[in-house]
Amino acid sequence: MTAPTYFLSDVHLAIGYDDMEKRRRQRLFRLFDHVAESGGVLYILGDFFDFWFEYRHTSPQYYFDVLAQLQKLVDAGVTVHYILGNHDFWTRDFLTATIGIKVYKSALRVEIDGRRFLLTHGDGTLTGEKGYRLMRKVIRSRLFIFLFRWLHPDLGIAFAKSFSHNSRGNYKHSEAGAETMHNELLQFAQGEWDRGTDAVVMGHYHLNRLHTVAETGTGGPDGGRQLLCLGDWISHFTYGKIVAGRLTLETWPAE
Repeated sequence: MTAPTYFLSDVHLAIGYDDMEKRRRQRLFRLFDHVAESGGVLYILGDFFDFWFEYRHTSPQYYFDVLAQLQKLVDAGVTVHYILGNHDFWTRDFLTATIGIKVYKSALRVEIDGRRFLLTHGDGTLTGEKGYRLMRKVIRSRLFIFLFRWLHPDLGIAFAKSFSHNSRGNYKHSEAGAETMHNELLQFAQGEWDRGTDAVVMGHYHLNRLHTVAETGTGGPDGGRQLLCLGDWISHFTYGKIVAGRLTLETWPAE
């Protein structure tokens, strides 16, 4: 039997450590144990860390326990794929060379259990994000990364803390806003389905929804094409899972 495949996005591990963050991490580590026990594969679709920037000789100390758990996962034989998001794009080679994670700087097209998937963090997908797409080009440029790396890590992390605090409100959507956002993401997914993609899996927008179009597609285990928005690890604690080609949206622990 084919091992399960898991998808996780927008964990937003905090720069800091309080009781709430401790409980979030413990919950995450129990999911990691479940993935290892199942012999599965894990795809992280961005914003796993609320801020990640690799200096040449240092990385944020707040994530020591998380890095140890990722190492434990890889040592248990789990293949971990990491598509970078807008909070954790600035990697060097630590995650790959030291821990053994496969890191990607852009969306990934893969075949899983005979179905064709587009896996993406998803930032910049909505038509109203023109300003953000411009900003993304700037902060991902070689010049910006070079200049930021010259900041002392204490200053860089302090800046990241301020940015993270100010962006927390963007994680919550009204019912009408969530519906509008989801409808536009469906249009994006439709373009991918028209190109032959069976399922689109994405994060970033903190929506926890699985949409299946049964009347189209190639007649896979779910009878059609799918869009899976992964939710987050802040209020939803949701993740995606594929078993024998069937894509589902799950909550951890199971409700």
